[in-house]
Amino acid sequence: MIIIGIDPDLTASGFAVINGRTIEQLQRVPFAEVVAWLTKQGSPQQLQVKIEEPNLIKPTFPRALPKAINKQAVNDRISQNVGQVKAVATLLIETITAAGYQVKPCRPLMGGHKTRCKKDAAYFNKLTGWTGRSNEDCRDAALIALFGR
Repeated sequence: MIIIGIDPDLTASGFAVINGRTIEQLQRVPFAEVVAWLTKQGSPQQLQVKIEEPNLIKPTFPRALPKAINKQAVNDRISQNVGQVKAVATLLIETITAAGYQVKPCRPLMGGHKTRCKKDAAYFNKLTGWTGRSNEDCRDAALIALFGR
């Protein structure tokens, strides 16, 4: 079975195609193209879709930001960004489900390898065997596909 991992984002979400334990494709896909893109990957019976579901974790709270000049503005922006991602995740789940695909919402991965893979493409490549280019969204999508629960 092919596993599709999705890391939701407002402009284009990270998508990963995993066959067995091998990453076959990493790509960013705009919301309007999601169903067409999934259809190219396979039928609903051939694919397992895992999506990072930020609604499964606690809300954001103010953080200590010692270097920020306007701490409130920074915290407000972080909360807005998280809210946008939560909305996109909700809409992706509804849209993909309505297209006939089974969707497994997964708690966002935290700490350890996830944190390092997000920022360090070379480490991600070493850990997963991927040799192509990637960005943070696509790496997150791959990790959701491989390790999401």
